[in-house]
Order: sequence, then C-alpha cells, then structure tokens
Amino acid sequence: MKVSVVIPMYNAERTIAVPLSSLARQTLSPGSFELVLVDDGSTDRSASKARKLLETAPFRWAILEGPRGGVSAARNKGIDLAQGDHVFFLDADDSLPPDFLATVLEGIEKEGADLAWIWKITNPAEFPALRKHPMALKRSGLACLEAYLRIPRNAQVMVRRSFLGSSRVLYTEGLAYGEDFDFFVRLLLDARRVHVEDRTFYLYRRHPLQVTRTIDRVEARKATDEAFRRLSGFLAEKGAPPEIVLEMKRHEARARINLLRAAWKRRPEGYFDALLESPETDEAIRFAGQGKLSVKWQVRAAMLDLVRVMKG
Repeated sequence: MKVSVVIPMYNAERTIAVPLSSLARQTLSPGSFELVLVDDGSTDRSASKARKLLETAPFRWAILEGPRGGVSAARNKGIDLAQGDHVFFLDADDSLPPDFLATVLEGIEKEGADLAWIWKITNPAEFPALRKHPMALKRSGLACLEAYLRIPRNAQVMVRRSFLGSSRVLYTEGLAYGEDFDFFVRLLLDARRVHVEDRTFYLYRRHPLQVTRTIDRVEARKATDEAFRRLSGFLAEKGAPPEIVLEMKRHEARARINLLRAAWKRRPEGYFDALLESPETDEAIRFAGQGKLSVKWQVRAAMLDLVRVMKG
C-alpha cells in the first residue's frame, strides 16, 4: 500500500461527496491507496452518506466513528489507522485533480523525501505564481521552513509514514485555529529532504460553513496568538537556526498585535485593557520598536503603545 488518504469529517453530509468523487477519479491504481475516514462525532448523516457513496469504490476504505475531539485528534486517529507508506491529509469539502496522488507519489519517491509539499489553491489560475514561491528552489527541511515562515501560503503535505514515526510529530490536539501551520513548522524542522510539488495542486473550497469562517474573530486571533507563542518557544528550545527563530518571533509579535486590534473593536474594555498591560504585549511592542517588523506593523504597535500610555 503506497498511500493512506486521511479525511477528518464533522457534519460533512453536504460536502463529503466532493473529496470521495475526486478519489474515485484518481489515476493511481486503486490497489495502491486506501481511504481512512474519521467521523469526528458528527450529528448529521455524514457516516451513512459516506458509506453509501463508497459502496462501489475500487480502493480500500474504512470509516472510524467516535466522539467529538476536534480536527487534530481526528487526523491523529487517521495516522494511527493508516497502513500506507505515505500519509496524505484531505479535508471533507475539498478535492484533488485526477493525477494528484500518482504525481505527488512519484515526486516524493524519486527524491527520497520525508514529505511532499503541495500548494492549496481555490483556482488553478493561482498555481503559476506559487510555482515561483521561494520554497520552490529549496530541498532541505530547514531551508523550506525559513522560506515558508517568510511567505506563508496555504498548503498540504504527503508525509512518509516512517518519518512520522521517527520524528514523533503529530497534530497538536486542542488547537482551535492554525493546526496546519503548527504541524507544518514542526515537520519541516525535522525533515531531512522535502519535495516541493510544482506539477499538481490541492483544490481548496471556500464556503460559509468552514470553521475559519464561523469562528469568532477574537477567539481566532487569541488561538493564533497562543499557538505562535508556543511555536516560538518550541523552536528556541529545539535550537533552531537564529533566522528561523527570528521569523517565528515576527509571526508571534504580529499575532499579538492583531489580537489587540480585534479585541479593541469587539470585546468589553476590561478584556482589552488586560491584554494591553500583559508582558506578552509589552514584548511585542518592544520587538516592533526595534525595527524587526515592517513599517506597517511598527505603526500599529506604536498606536497601541500610545493607547497604553494614555490609559496609564
């Protein structure tokens, strides 16, 4: 078995046909891949709908049903069940071009890579520009990580299962937002070699029911702030190169400034005031004041500092 495709599913009755149809059209031999579908406590007919659609599927498939644990926990369960040499993650509302699995598998095996990096796009017209992303010329995990932190873009990965085992990198359970970013940073830090796919892509759908569109804006900013601060500490603790630690610190500072700006507009004054006087905010404002962020972010930090002075 070459590839295990892991799909986490939560109340996806209306969308699950999209990824399942795209898997049925794959040019890779049906005997070379399997589907691991993890139903994360759906309250609709997601599982029964998926079973009906998969009745005539030519590839091997399994559906695991369990209580609600979140998308990261569902993906980790899928990794545990996977039997393929490689694991690929697909969402329950997205799709793949017909040559996707065959093309990505060929690339990762030809290069002997620990993982393949695939761009996520909503329109094929976006693809030519992404083929020129700084990561396109990189092959080592550290070089790819630095390039990704400099210019983050939506992506997905196919990972060699033996590498997942040796690196012990899994999705961080409990994250409300940014679980992919967190996973990618930790994977790239440990990866010896990366295949950056430039021949095919992952088709990402935007619709009103997506978690990224339904989550409260302040809660999303808060989750991002916490995740980025934890990643900064993780990279420093692991002895990552200084340039990578610096790029992550930039993300951390911008996340704190974004949280403050969102809280200022949408939350009671007491919540904003508590954030404004926190040590993390002081660190972000000082970091920006040292010229380590762009002028736009320096101005935003200065405005917050002015508000802090006026309130003090």
